Amino acid sequence: MSGAARARAALAVFGRAPASGTAKTRLAGATGAGGVALGPEGAARLYAAFLTDTLATAARVAAAGHADVALWVAGAPDDALLCAVPGVAELPRVAQPEVDLGARMRAALDAGVASHGRALVVGSDAPTLPAEILVAACEALAHADLVLGPAADGGYVLVGSRVPLPLEVFAGARFSTRHALTDTLVGARRAGLSVACVAPWYDVDTPDDLRLLRLHLALAPEAAPHTARALGAL
Repeated sequence: MSGAARARAALAVFGRAPASGTAKTRLAGATGAGGVALGPEGAARLYAAFLTDTLATAARVAAAGHADVALWVAGAPDDALLCAVPGVAELPRVAQPEVDLGARMRAALDAGVASHGRALVVGSDAPTLPAEILVAACEALAHADLVLGPAADGGYVLVGSRVPLPLEVFAGARFSTRHALTDTLVGARRAGLSVACVAPWYDVDTPDDLRLLRLHLALAPEAAPHTARALGAL
């Protein structure tokens, strides 16, 4: 493996097609700017913007020489709705295995460690996540086996590794709850891994999260420009 390849992390963005009824379903009951519920179609359109902004941020990290990006897809990697999202068509796309979230993250991380020596997984539910946090996570892997980006809801917006992950890291982790970060830290300690955390951020899963996102983008639309425009249209 070349030194240049070793200097870059494998950055796996987890995403899916922005299909009505399957994308961001918990946001369907949230209201748009006009006070009308987004509905399944609106939630799907908003998710397409989330994914576009996430991929744009990942592309900036790649352009700065920190990572090589691939999209790990829940569903068919060549889905027409997915490939219509800006930034998707030119990326390598990998089908996520049909297993639980912990096993999917471990598969992506282990593949990245095998190819690059260090790997990151980031979801597409944090469209305002700054590139600087991703860069900091890449750099943290120079001295830590596992890196986590804590989320405001008790989970995490990113996870990275520089070693193949033992099963116990994610075993028993209560994902999609306020215990996810704590459970993963317990699993990492059990496995004897060194851990670093980067600056916390927030992801957008619920109507309350959406209200925070709307306030953030009202003040700083450049943080996620596609999402800001989508929110305005909704």
